[in-house]
Amino acid sequence: MHPGTAQRAILLSVAGFLPLLASQLSAQSVAGTLEPYTSCRFSDGLQIVQVDTLPSDVHSRPVETDSGSHQVELDAGVRVMFAYPDTDFYANVKTELLPSANYSQLKQIVLDGLQHLAPGNTINVSLKSPINGLEAHGLDRNKLDGGVLGVYLFFDNTAHVVTTIYFLNQEPQSRKFQTLDEYRLLRDRFLDSYSSCIQKNQQSRQ
Repeated sequence: MHPGTAQRAILLSVAGFLPLLASQLSAQSVAGTLEPYTSCRFSDGLQIVQVDTLPSDVHSRPVETDSGSHQVELDAGVRVMFAYPDTDFYANVKTELLPSANYSQLKQIVLDGLQHLAPGNTINVSLKSPINGLEAHGLDRNKLDGGVLGVYLFFDNTAHVVTTIYFLNQEPQSRKFQTLDEYRLLRDRFLDSYSSCIQKNQQSRQ
């Protein structure tokens, strides 16, 4: 092969590789944005027991609102399951990276989805927000009934990340709490501890 031809072949090969490399680096950057949400320790024995990554072919999810169903676009997502020792799952947490171009609109859809759940439940008007740098919203059931006792949202408006926290109910013998007051105490401890952990993890990455 003529030297000039060989050089052109190498250049073409490199040129074809660069987009792939850029894509891989971009994917790593996206995944890194959500990493602070997946590596936390708690002083009361609560543990992260399972982490699942959003499938690569999923790019949106539906949200039911008072005006109908809307799609929320997703750039990435992880599900983090929490549990106390010798109990069923305590919390199901879904953290999602939203596209920056229309973050405000997508955030509003998520908030409208929470408002859609308000009838029959109680909006937590005493919730401190922001909590450790994260905008917070939430509501709860009025009794220990049903599969989900509370739904809470964290928004990182700088990183364009929304976190949806589902506080789960279990059979009395398989849960950490037995009364609504105990549930609320654990809930508030979790919201404070988890948001503090996220904040510290983010600072350590800077």
